[in-house]
Formats: sequence, structure tokens, C-alpha cells
Amino acid sequence: MDQNLVAAAAGGAALGVRIDEAAEAVRRVTSPRLALYPLAALMGALLLPIAQLLGWLAAGLAVELWTWLAGRPAARGRPMSNPARIHFTAAFVAINLAWMALGVLFWMTGTVSGQATAMVLALSVVALGAILAHSSPMMFLLAGAAPGLAAMGMIGFRDGHRFLELAPVWVAAGLGFLFLLGRARETPSAQASARQVKASVSQYQLLADNVSDVIVRTNQEGVHVYVSPSVREVLGYEPEELIGVRVADLVDPEANPDIDQAVERMDADPNHTEVITTRIRHKAGHWIWLQSHAKTLFENGKPVGGIHVSRDITAQVETEKALQAAKAEAESASRAKAEFLANISHEIRTPMNGVLGALQLLEAEELSSEGRELMRRAEGAGRMLSELLNDVLDFSKIEAGQLDLSPEPMSPAAALRDTIGLLDAEARAKGLELRAEIGGGASWIAADPLRLRQAMFNLLGNAIKFTAQGEVVARLEMSPAPDGRQRVRLEVRDTGIGIAPHVQAHLFERFRQAEGSTARRYGGSGLGLSITRALVDMMGGEIGVDSAVGRGSTFWIDFTAPAAEPVATLAHEDGVLQGVRVLLVEDNPTNRLVARTMLTRLGAEVEEAEDGVVGVAAAGAGAFDLILMDVQMPRLDGVGATRAIRALDGPAGQAPIIGLTANVMTHQQTAYRAAGMNGVVAKPIAVSALLAEIGRILTETEDGEALAS
Repeated sequence: MDQNLVAAAAGGAALGVRIDEAAEAVRRVTSPRLALYPLAALMGALLLPIAQLLGWLAAGLAVELWTWLAGRPAARGRPMSNPARIHFTAAFVAINLAWMALGVLFWMTGTVSGQATAMVLALSVVALGAILAHSSPMMFLLAGAAPGLAAMGMIGFRDGHRFLELAPVWVAAGLGFLFLLGRARETPSAQASARQVKASVSQYQLLADNVSDVIVRTNQEGVHVYVSPSVREVLGYEPEELIGVRVADLVDPEANPDIDQAVERMDADPNHTEVITTRIRHKAGHWIWLQSHAKTLFENGKPVGGIHVSRDITAQVETEKALQAAKAEAESASRAKAEFLANISHEIRTPMNGVLGALQLLEAEELSSEGRELMRRAEGAGRMLSELLNDVLDFSKIEAGQLDLSPEPMSPAAALRDTIGLLDAEARAKGLELRAEIGGGASWIAADPLRLRQAMFNLLGNAIKFTAQGEVVARLEMSPAPDGRQRVRLEVRDTGIGIAPHVQAHLFERFRQAEGSTARRYGGSGLGLSITRALVDMMGGEIGVDSAVGRGSTFWIDFTAPAAEPVATLAHEDGVLQGVRVLLVEDNPTNRLVARTMLTRLGAEVEEAEDGVVGVAAAGAGAFDLILMDVQMPRLDGVGATRAIRALDGPAGQAPIIGLTANVMTHQQTAYRAAGMNGVVAKPIAVSALLAEIGRILTETEDGEALAS
């Protein structure tokens, strides 16, 4: 039922449009139609009584006046109301009846000419109605030909002519009619074409009037010649207010050079479209941001203007600015955090260096068993604090994307043995067996030894921490891999508490431990496994765990690295630096004492300088095989002192320099090396780390091999 109503409404609307068009057409041909009345009066004077003719003329002219009045709404270009349509339809029917009445009067004369004229009038009235209903070229042809052909036929047969006598006439007329019929079928009517053009214009006008974007047409001088109604909502102007106004008068003057360049590019290429984002002044006085898709219009190959489709993106621009401001604020906060971590790292590591260095040196002194135990506990606590600080700093570097790997030739087997050596005392204190199982030979790879040892230390340290009794076994397997690489797989198995399956999925997340009470019971920051996973990811490897509650756990890492040739290293024994002249530049007296004692026991000849200024003077005055340079010092810091030493002439300016620093962020170490330092050792200083760096640097010099042999 609803569909029938819709169809009926659509049909009624279409009929109304046709009536409006008919009224407009009938009114438009009023003058030609009135010209027919003198002709009709002349014919009527020859065939009709004068009284009938005068009566018909009076009635016909009255109906013409009625029709003219009924068609006034259509003549004004406005849609007709339904009562007006009924009024016009009645008048139109009346005028057709008037002409039909004249035809009846002619027919009643009984003459050949009267009846032929009556036939022409009748068929002309019918043709007029058909043309108004369907105004195609075919209909015009039929309407024009039918009255004449009918009149010829009637005259021929009324005069007694036989069909064969008139056959040539009919054949000639038929051929002409067929020719005109073919042309009529191929040629659209002017009304139909006009209707299509009008419909297209209406559709585009409807689109332009209702689209939310502003559509603008300008001439070659950039003056508005058309502006869509949507400009009211976007810029606050009526479209008429902008006609004749230059685009440049509304645009932010700072953007005009960019717009001129965009116009030049579009004028040079008919297919080029520009996307221009600029500020436009609103009618209310404030600025808004518009994004315009612009294109130059061409006629006969020459630019004649442009068309722009613009959208208000003020909210988007403001959001982007807010995001940029938030990003800048976040970056500033990140820099502030990095600076804070660097400062706090230095402040903590400097005294810690003295504490741990002194404890290391005390191991060679004669102490009571009780004193040695206290020393061991103090050193363990210091190492734990150092590890916690390392975890926090490494986590910050990973977050900031500043943690970089520094590959160099190393032995994973040696790294594992060193790591077990560091943790052996802790394992023995808990009654655990800690051992390594190394397979695949003593292969060397190019990897970051510090970070690989850190990953090993984290896995082994966790295993010892969460194992109350039994053993911790580290199994290292080395095997060849394609493209001259070595595959490294480390498995750390323990007999500890184990991990529930639902916890294993989150085990490598930051700040996560197996249970909420783990930190209280076992300690730790919850960062070790997260950092280890990040390190393994950077190595291009994988990390995983196999575990069951009460049955222990096996953590494993698996990665490949380029194979490398073994390099000489300095053994950790007294006298290894025999004959090496070292300049120690350090402002902290305790740290100088610790470092001097450590180097002296290794056989080095040590000269001290309490700041960078004294250090530069000492470096220039004496020939040193090695300079140990603290970074943060008064008067002249280590970076400035290094640059000054590198500026010295002769061998003094070429002496190897190792930075001693608590600032171990990657970008800081990069800056130290850029200043001329050959290496960096983090505080608190470990003898093994210092010897490894000294050995690496000295073996790269011409007489380093002699020193290392």
C-alpha cells in the first residue's frame, strides 16, 4: 500500500511538471496562435454565414484571454499551485474545443474545401495535445504531416480520383515522410535537450547548495565569480558579498607567496592539482584554517581561472598543534628525566666507586674471619645496590631508545665463566651447586660483551634468587650457522619454586614478578627479565621459559652472531701492567686512592692529577702510556681536558685515554668518544672491566702487543 502511494505521488508530481511546462509553452506561442484568427476569419467568410463566424470569433478570443490569464504563474518562472493547474487545464481544454467547433462548422457546409479544412483543424488540435504530452522530433513530424496528408486524401477521393491515379503522389509523399521519419528518430528534441540540461544544472546546483565544503570559481585575476552557499557556515559571508572580491584579500598575507607558486604550477600543467592549507579571515574577524583542493581551468589551452573546493580544518590544525605541544612537553620531560638520571647516577656511583673499590682492595689485607665475613656482606650489598641502579638506568635507556650494542670479538664461554665466578659466592652461601656446561668449543663471536654478560647475569641471578635448595646449571651450546655466523644458545636450569602457566605470559613485562609478594620475599625491581628480553631482541634472538610450579624453571636465550677471531686480553693478575705509565685524573680523593692502589698492585706507575687543568698540564709534560680521565670535575671537566690533550703536539696528544664516569647513558658515551676518548669504564670500577678496556686499547697500538705479552 505504501509503495502504491509513493508511486501515485511520484506520478502526480511528474504530471504537475508537465502541466507547468505546457502552460509555459502555450503562453509562449500566444502571439503566433492569435495570428491564426484572421486566417480563420478569411476562410470562414468564404464558407460560413457571417453570424456563425462572428459568434465563433467572440468565443475564441474570450477563451484565449482566459488561457493567457491562467498561464501567468508559469510565465513568472514559479511552480504552479494545484488550483492554478486545474484552472489552466480547463482553459486549455476550452480553447481546443473552440477550434474543434470551428471544424464542425466547416464540416457541416458539405463542400470539399470545408470538409478538408475541418479535417486539418481536427487533426491539428489532436497533434497539439500530443506534442504537449510528448515533445519529440517524431511527434513534431507526425503532427505536421498528418493534417496535410489527411486533407490531400479527402480531396482526392471526394473529387472521384481513383487510388492508382494518385499513387505517384502518395509514393513521393511516403518516401519524403520516411526520410523525415529517419532524421526525426536520430535527432533529440530541443525541449528534451533543454530538459536534460536543466536537470543537470539543477543537480549540480543542488549539490553546490548542500555540500558542506565551499566551492569557489575565480577568474584569472583571482576574483570570485561564484561562491557556494556553504560559505555562510564556513566564513560567515553571504555568497553575494564575496562576488568581485579577490582571494588574496581574505588570505593571510604571509601565505600569498606560497599560493602564487602553487598557481604557477597549476597554470603550467592542466592536469595538476594543488592541496593548499592556509589561514582565511572569517567575517567575524578571527582566523580559520582552510584546506583547499585547487585546479586551474583552461579554455583553448589558456588558463582562464580556477576552481577551489575548501574545507574548514581549524579543529584538526588545533589538535595537531596540541599534539605537537604535548610531544614537545613529553620530550622536554624525557630530557629532564635523562638529565636527572645522569646526575643521580653520578652522585650515587661516585661514592659507590670508593666503597666497592676499597672493599675489593681489603680482600688482600689480613682480616679476622668475622671481619672478612662483614666485608663480604658489605660488598654483596654494594653490588646489589649497583645492580639495581644499573637496571633503572638500562630501563630508562631502553625506553628512550638510547641503548645501543657495541659488538666486538668476545668469547661467550669466557663470559659465562666470568659471570658464574661473580655469582659463585652467593650460590655457595645458599648451599646451591652452581656450574656451567659448555659445548661446541671455545668459539668467538662479534657481540657486545657487556650486554651478553648482563643477560647471563640476570638469568643466573634470578635462578639463584628463587632457588632454596638443589642446583643451578647453565648450559651453553655453540654451533655453526649459515653465512659465517655462530648460533649461541644458553639454558639456565634451576630447582627452584617454578612459575605458574598463567604467570609465564607476563613474566618478561616490566615491573612484573611471579606473585605480588615476590618483591617483598625475594627483593628485586622486576626489571631484570624485561631488560634481558630487550637485549636479546636487539641481538636478533629469542628468549623463553619452561617451568612448572614446584619443579623448577629453565630460562633460555637463542641468537646468532658473526663469527670472530680470538683477541689477546690482559690477565687479571698482579704485575700485568708492569712498566705502564698511567696518568690518573680524578677530583675525588677516595676514588684516587682506590684507583691508584688498584693500578699499583697491577704493576702500573701512577701519577695523579686532581682536576682537568692539572691533568692537561701533566699530560703535556710527561710521556704516558695511558690516561684515566674522570668526566665530571671542577674547573675543566674530562671532555674539555680530553680535547685539550688531543690538541697537544707530538706523542703527548696521542696517548690513549679511558673515561672513568658514572654517566653511562649511550648518548653520553658517544659524546665522550667524539671528544677523543678511546674507551669508557663505568663507575664503580671493576678490575676485570678496567683490564678488559685497557687490554683492548693497548693491543690496538704499536707497542700494545709488547705490553700484553
